[in-house]
Amino acid sequence: MTSSLKEIDFAEMGRTCLGHAARRTANLLTRHYNRHMAALGLELTQAQLLAVIADGTAPSASAIARYLGIDRSTLARNLKPLEAAGLIRRRETAGRTVLPELTPAGERKVIEIHQAWRKAQEELDALLGTEGASAVRAHMSALRKAVHILEDTEAKTNAASSD
Repeated sequence: MTSSLKEIDFAEMGRTCLGHAARRTANLLTRHYNRHMAALGLELTQAQLLAVIADGTAPSASAIARYLGIDRSTLARNLKPLEAAGLIRRRETAGRTVLPELTPAGERKVIEIHQAWRKAQEELDALLGTEGASAVRAHMSALRKAVHILEDTEAKTNAASSD
């Protein structure tokens, strides 16, 4: 067990920490896509949210949040400016479910988003190549699965210890 700060190799932590590498990469990627979305007055998070809404397959707001990797309160905060801009409206479905849907202005905006996204994507694909881009997606998927397994294991352990 470490007993002092002098015994810790912080440079090694920075070089090997998957969380740090993922965050640095995510920040760089977000800036890249944001440059393309800026002309539309949007950031990548808003563009992704509008695209998920446009897809129309999410059965609930919880499913939208889960897909985007955010919690429900963050989703609610992210929906407010899109609604205020007239890009989405709330639609009541069966039961108490309320889903966001695109307005006509939102539909036009999503078409613009897709064009900007395609350009940003093509730039990265050109540098990585088809195989490189596929490998990156596969490794990120594997990393997400590993973290989900750890979360599920921790949840089961916590549930068992509270019994």
